[in-house]
Amino acid sequence: MSSDTFTKPSLRSALALFVPLLLIYCLSYFQRTGIPGTIFTQLQTDAGLDAVQISIISSSYIWVYALSQVFIGLLVDKYGGVRVVLVGGVLLVAGSVLFPWAKTPAVMYFGRVLTGLGAGTIFLSTLKVLDLWFDRQHYATALGIIYFSAYSGGIFATTPFAWLCKHFAWRNILLIIALATFVAYVCVALFAARHKLPPPAKAPLSLRPLLKLVKNRNTWKVSFASNVVFANYFVLQTIFGMKFLQDFCGLSATAASLVILAMTVTSTICASCLGLVCRLFDNRRRPPLIVTASLNLIVILFLMVAIALHFSSWGFAFGYVLCAVSSCFNGNGVMMIQELNSRDMAALAPAFTNMVAYLLVTALTIPLGVCLEAFPHYIGPSGGEVYAPAAYMTVFGIMACLVALSLVVACLLPETHGKYLGEKSDNDIPADMGE
Repeated sequence: MSSDTFTKPSLRSALALFVPLLLIYCLSYFQRTGIPGTIFTQLQTDAGLDAVQISIISSSYIWVYALSQVFIGLLVDKYGGVRVVLVGGVLLVAGSVLFPWAKTPAVMYFGRVLTGLGAGTIFLSTLKVLDLWFDRQHYATALGIIYFSAYSGGIFATTPFAWLCKHFAWRNILLIIALATFVAYVCVALFAARHKLPPPAKAPLSLRPLLKLVKNRNTWKVSFASNVVFANYFVLQTIFGMKFLQDFCGLSATAASLVILAMTVTSTICASCLGLVCRLFDNRRRPPLIVTASLNLIVILFLMVAIALHFSSWGFAFGYVLCAVSSCFNGNGVMMIQELNSRDMAALAPAFTNMVAYLLVTALTIPLGVCLEAFPHYIGPSGGEVYAPAAYMTVFGIMACLVALSLVVACLLPETHGKYLGEKSDNDIPADMGE
C-alpha cells in the first residue's frame, strides 16, 4: 500500500488508535500463553479433560494462528491494518467468550480456533498501522512498546492468572478478559468510524512473492534452525512446564506459576538485549543461532539428568530460567530470513518464519500429550492426573532430539553479516520487523 494518498494524522490521533490496538495485542498474547498451561489442572478437574484433549486445546489455537500468518500478511498489505483488525477482532472476541462458556471439548476447540484466527491478525495489523500512521522518528520507540505490551500479557498469564484462578472461577476470569478485549475493539471501531483510513492498495493480491520465498532452501533451513528453540520454550512455558513442577517437584500451583513467571520475565529482559547481542557477534547471524541451540540442548539434557537424580525444585527452576535465556534471541532468525531473501520480502519473510514457529509448537504439542498419557498415571489429591517421571523424561528426550537436529542445520546456514544476500529492492523496509 502506498502512503502517498494518505495524510498522516496528528500524533494524538494516532495514539487514539495505537493504544487500544496495544491492549488487544496484550490480551491476545495472554490468550496464547495462559491457556492451557496455567489452568491445566482446572481443565482436568472442572472440565474433565485428559492431557491429549488439553493438548488439542493448545494446538487448535496454534494451528490456525500459524497457518493464517502469511495470508493475513497479504491481506494487511492490501486492505490496511485497521480494516483487517475490524474483522479479526470480532473473531478474537467471539472465541474469547466461547471458550470459557463451553461445556464440551468440541465447543472449547472451536472457541480456541476462533481465538487463534482473530489473534493472528493483530501483530501484523499493528505493524502496518505503526508504519503508516506514525512518523519514522517515533517508529523505534513504538515498536519497542508493541513488544512490551505482548510480554506484559505473557507475564499476566503466569502467576497473576494462577492466583486469580485460585480465588475465583477460571471461567469468570476469562470472560472478564473477553470483555476487556471487546472494549478495546469498540475503541478501534469508533476510531475507524470517525477518521479517514488509508485507501486499499490498487494492486491485486499476488502469491508470487510467497512462491519466491518458499523456493529458497535457506528459507526453510533458517525457519527450522531458529524456531525449534522457541518451540521448546513455548511448550515448556505454556503447556506442560507448570504441570511438571507440580507433578514431579510437588510444588503448589502458585509456586509453579512463579517459576513460569521467572521464565517470562527473563525472556522479556533478554529479548531487549538483542541489539547488544548482534553487536557482540559483529552482525553475524549464524553464531547466535548456534549458541542458542547449544544452550537449549544443554538445558534440556540438564533437566533430564535432574529428573534421573531427583534434583530439588530449585534445580528445575534454574533450568527453566536458562531455557528462557536460550529462547529469547529468535529475533536474530527473523533478521536472517530477511537477509537470505530480498528486501522487498522484509515483511513477508517474518510472517513466514512466525508461521513455522507455531507449526513447530503444534507438531510438538499433541505427541507430547500422547507421551504423558501413554505412561502409568494416577489421580492426585487435587483431583488432577499426576504423570510419571518416565513420561516427562520421554517428553524432554523428544525435545532434545529436535534441538540437536536444529543445531546441525544452523551450522549449515550461510552467513549474511547483516546484509541482504538476495535480490535488492528500492523499498526501504526496516530489517527488524518481526515477532
